[in-house]
Amino acid sequence: MFRIPSIQSLRVLESCYRLNSFTRAADELGISQGAVSQQIKSLEQRLGFAVFLREGRSIVATPSGETLVHAVRDGLGHIAEVVEVEKRKQRQNQLVISVLPGFAIRWLFPRLMSFEQAWPELELTVNAIGNPLDFSLHHAHAAITYEPVSNAPDANWLFTEQLFPVCSAEFARQHQLPLNEDSVLQLLLELPRLLDGSPTETRYRDGWAYWADQLGLELALDQGRRYSQSNMTLQLAELSHGIALGRSSLVMDAVNTGKLIRLGRQHVSNPCGYRLVTNPAMPASPALTAFQHWLNEQTRCIAEFEHHLLS
Repeated sequence: MFRIPSIQSLRVLESCYRLNSFTRAADELGISQGAVSQQIKSLEQRLGFAVFLREGRSIVATPSGETLVHAVRDGLGHIAEVVEVEKRKQRQNQLVISVLPGFAIRWLFPRLMSFEQAWPELELTVNAIGNPLDFSLHHAHAAITYEPVSNAPDANWLFTEQLFPVCSAEFARQHQLPLNEDSVLQLLLELPRLLDGSPTETRYRDGWAYWADQLGLELALDQGRRYSQSNMTLQLAELSHGIALGRSSLVMDAVNTGKLIRLGRQHVSNPCGYRLVTNPAMPASPALTAFQHWLNEQTRCIAEFEHHLLS
């Protein structure tokens, strides 16, 4: 029966391939060049085929050697992932959550101090990434997603929210906008709008298109500067670069502090929402339960904000 080579010899193989040198691999691994050469020689004898061709002082992987390196990388990567997941399972006081950057910056981060005060014994790490559901990236216990409600109509959504245009007070002053009049909506046809690539209902190009259709407006949807994330457009709106489409959760703090103001009295229900999705590879934990409870308490402020601002 064929015996799989030792982890050490496979690490030497991967290092030699990546660095294209026995000498540099020896330096990286903290062993002698002779030891590296002997490891590769013994590996080739066990395998029954050459993994490197020696060309003077340089080495070139054989096709078989290259195939083996890719398998080694996959295997070692999977081992490292399993080890990390199992370590996380044992640490009941640690919690890793993945969220979208906009939600993290504009809503979650400003409120984390209250979580730390309520649960000082728990260690919370937040990853702000573009795809929170890719649990392999940071082995998160759970993710907060933003997606069309139609994707999972029966899911336990954290909250839904409203859409309405926002700008800075300075921008409104410069363009003499009637803040509380619905006539301001017609002025959007002429003013710079900030577009972003956030999800919306699938048949609409972006949130502005959905918003305009719900209100029976005809906007020139291609006119405006487009950015990848909503937090970019909202930051630019605060800097008086144009009008952004606000979502309640992302603009509530800026509106409450006067950095942004609402335009008009019309608002549209957001077809998208936020939900907490747990990592199926992770068991339930007291830390995650505590975070869910805290999150449910905190999201109530969004409904309160909408009641005061939009009613």
